[in-house]
Amino acid sequence: MNSTFKALHSVTAIGLNTFRETVRDKILYAFMLFACVISLMSVLLGSLSVGQDVKILEDIGLAAISCISGIIAVFAGTNLVYKELEKRTVYLIFTKPITGWQFIAGKYLGLSVCVFIVVAAMGLFLSLLVWFVRPEHSWSLLPSILGFMMPAVLLVYLELLFVMALATFFSTFSSPVMSVLFTLSLWLIGHFGDSLRQLGQMSQNPAFAQFSNFVYFLLPDLAGLTRARSLLMYGRNPGMEVIAFITCYVFAYVVLLLVLASAVTDRREFP
Repeated sequence: MNSTFKALHSVTAIGLNTFRETVRDKILYAFMLFACVISLMSVLLGSLSVGQDVKILEDIGLAAISCISGIIAVFAGTNLVYKELEKRTVYLIFTKPITGWQFIAGKYLGLSVCVFIVVAAMGLFLSLLVWFVRPEHSWSLLPSILGFMMPAVLLVYLELLFVMALATFFSTFSSPVMSVLFTLSLWLIGHFGDSLRQLGQMSQNPAFAQFSNFVYFLLPDLAGLTRARSLLMYGRNPGMEVIAFITCYVFAYVVLLLVLASAVTDRREFP
């Protein structure tokens, strides 16, 4: 019990330090400001379509939250370990009785909390903006707007948990530039894996069809998240079983990537 408490204390201490470092990074506030500007621009675009201004605002705003918070997750995640190596603070950390999984779990936890605050702030701002542009400004409408907007934002955050785990894994053995390239590539492939499988099914080449199926089942499938998010934005319920499956699917990948990142960290020698 005492060893478990010490391990959790180490993870919490590293997480708090990572959270403070990430919050102090001015790029977060720049991206938050950019998200607000994008949302305000969507109001102007929405005014061009009579009766569709609210829907355009919701679509553009949610897309902006997804893209901007994704960029934050990628660039912050790929610098998690590199910053510690560059500042040489990692050598001081590992002089203490801290294992690789505690270091990785703490860094990932701190970044996850910081990104959650950013995503939640963007989602709340977008919800208030949607309420403001509606013809009726009744406060009774705000809970219903939050009721369908925030679940979609939470699905965005669920996807970001995978992106941050992916970036954390690559940051343990590659440079920030290569980590960004690897993370962005797998992130994009995860959204087009189903299209690749369909292309293989349409192909006349059996070898290519088998290869496309292999790639589809090997790489993460993030298209389900996008579909569920779209259904929520259009007022349709994707089903609790679908949400539960997607959540378990993403968390399984997160755990796998963090375990691999911890194994790589344990194998590295820090003098």
